[in-house]
Amino acid sequence: MPKVNTKKVSWEEVESWSRIVSDKILESGWRPDVIIAISRGGYVPARLICDRLVVGELVSLQVSHWPSAAQIAKEAGVKYPLECDLNHKRALIVDDIADTGESIIIAKDHIWTKCKPDELRVATLQWISTSSKIKPDYYAEEVKEWVWYQYPWTRLEDIIGFFKRIVSEEKENESWDLETLAGRFPEWFGVTFDRWYYERALSYLVSTGFFVKEGDMYRRVSK
Repeated sequence: MPKVNTKKVSWEEVESWSRIVSDKILESGWRPDVIIAISRGGYVPARLICDRLVVGELVSLQVSHWPSAAQIAKEAGVKYPLECDLNHKRALIVDDIADTGESIIIAKDHIWTKCKPDELRVATLQWISTSSKIKPDYYAEEVKEWVWYQYPWTRLEDIIGFFKRIVSEEKENESWDLETLAGRFPEWFGVTFDRWYYERALSYLVSTGFFVKEGDMYRRVSK
């Protein structure tokens, strides 16, 4: 078993889950007038659901919660608020996943307070029922064991976080090459990625001072 249970999500799965959510909304007989994406994870699902429900109004607010791949921030809050008049409108919040549910709870409170819609419901692709503090009104999958969903829109960002986690926890290795780091992924996360992502992630970590490149090796910079 990998150290971090990770699900590598394909675009085909995203399409399928978005259809399932949209169908459930249609079957419920409820229709949103406006869709609100929780950025950044909710952007893509929100746009797909807009299309499937033929909803022309899409807005967003950013709630900061996850600082790095598969790690929980100490606090969550609205980073970029949304202030608009949604009086006499039915609003649907869309996020990619309800894992702790904290981002959704914060978003709901903010929207009720600042935008005052007549109705407000929530949709996600996944709902981790064993850890989320809130159950979405609509979801494609109920997940009963914690899994890090590695969505296509966070591919490089997550790999950067995965590299940092491997290097930070395997302190006995002072320097790494690409092949060794990439070889840790099945053991740590149970998934692999295209070489381009590894190369780009390492380049980013060099540019930000996390690594120093020495020939073909990458040395962690001491803090």
